[in-house]
Amino acid sequence: MAPPIPKPPPTPFRSNFLAEKRIITICFFIALGQFQYGYDSAAIAGFQSMPAFLRVYGYEDPTNPIGLNISTDVQRLIQSLMNVGGFLSAIVMYASHTKLSRRIGLWLGCGFAFLSVSLMMGTTSLGGLYAGRLLLGVSNGFFVPYSVTYMTESAPALLRGPIVGMSTFQTSLGALFGILVDNYCKIYPGNAPWQIPLGVMYIVPTILTILLAFLPDTPRFYVTRGQDEKAINAVRRLRGIKDEAYLRAEVEDIKSAFLLEQELHSGVHLNDMFRGPDLRRTLLCFATTIGGTATGVTFMAGFSVYLFVQARVGSPFEWVMISLAIALTGNMAAFPAMRYFGRRELLIGTSVISAGMMYGMAIAYTVSAWTDPAASRALVAMSIVFTWIYGIGQGPVMWALSTEIPSQRLRSQTVGTASGLNFIVGWVVSFCTPYFINPDKLGWGPKYGYIWGSSNLVLALWAFFYVPETKGRSLEQLEELFEKGVSARKFSSYVVERQLVEDSVGGVPAEKEKATTVQVDDVEKR
Repeated sequence: MAPPIPKPPPTPFRSNFLAEKRIITICFFIALGQFQYGYDSAAIAGFQSMPAFLRVYGYEDPTNPIGLNISTDVQRLIQSLMNVGGFLSAIVMYASHTKLSRRIGLWLGCGFAFLSVSLMMGTTSLGGLYAGRLLLGVSNGFFVPYSVTYMTESAPALLRGPIVGMSTFQTSLGALFGILVDNYCKIYPGNAPWQIPLGVMYIVPTILTILLAFLPDTPRFYVTRGQDEKAINAVRRLRGIKDEAYLRAEVEDIKSAFLLEQELHSGVHLNDMFRGPDLRRTLLCFATTIGGTATGVTFMAGFSVYLFVQARVGSPFEWVMISLAIALTGNMAAFPAMRYFGRRELLIGTSVISAGMMYGMAIAYTVSAWTDPAASRALVAMSIVFTWIYGIGQGPVMWALSTEIPSQRLRSQTVGTASGLNFIVGWVVSFCTPYFINPDKLGWGPKYGYIWGSSNLVLALWAFFYVPETKGRSLEQLEELFEKGVSARKFSSYVVERQLVEDSVGGVPAEKEKATTVQVDDVEKR
């Protein structure tokens, strides 16, 4: 029996955080892919109520609060074509299997971003606008899943949830910047008010293109390709660990879990996602990914300014900016929240509150006149609470779960397929929402909240019965729990055979000390 791997004495979580500052910083920049997605969603939401954009792509409407409107068909297509593009990206991810690395996936997102933005800025025809939106959807279809997968596969177990939670922070930060740029550009003459916000979208792909040239791929990707030395070097470069014993134990643990899976599922193919224990993991991944859209955040992000204009809210751009700025504090609070609270309790609690906010918006405009200032104030207040609650709980938790739960050898394909399904659901939402809120059709406005309040309640019930607690578990431990068929409500208390490899040079919280004694022979026995 080999001697146990030496480890430093336990230290507070703050030391753990400081010791991993390199990977936290790297993941912050990788999450800029989410920033791009948030920025685009908010900027386009603003375009739908921007006179300069509507004079090109809309029509005059004296009955509308701003004297201009956009047709339901155009509104549907500029929002929903991005989801079609995302679905095409998911097909590419699925077909490429393990051949497409995380870095290459992000680089593809950068390339399509440059192409799509150039096309939209260089044309004033609807055809060019639609083509640009489709290609931007392809770009986001690579950015969103690959950035989250890169962070998940690079982060240490004890910080994985908070690190992946940065995805929601970056999405909200991007949305804030999108509305901010829209608001301060809307006064310029000609087409500049909407072309400048589009031009800003060159920044993120430029940063990522350069950054990725200096970063390795993820350790787990290298292990799946049989490149153990590259995996060791990746851990060293991404996390700054110099102790060779720790480096090799980390990679050996990843490798042993991967080999065990291969042995258990030898000769399988991509349809293995829907067999045995992987079926449960695939369905959970699909549900958590689609659950983000089911919260109603897509509706609020894509149509917030337009909704405020139709609801007669004064200074709609400014109020959306204030809402997003306050929501950022929720995103920042997600880091400690996901450290100290379980995934399940956060998801259930925040989903119930979100349901209340959506119902509140709808009821306010059901019992009051549309011109009632009290109804406007209620809409603004509850939309702020909703986005704050989403940022602290629903968003980061479901991002984390969707990438933690899939098996190691099928993670890229499962996450990619889930993203594709979510883009389909997002397309349905984007395509149908204008029908509900545009005065040209049903004109429900905030009453559309009745639908999203109900979907949040369904999400809370589903989480209570089916979502397992993954907090504090390594990806390799999750493999064991799913292989043994442990029920969702027993995940947190089940004692696993595979113990955590010491994931941080600075130590671990004292309360985890007994759970993290790792020996080399434990790896060898597997």
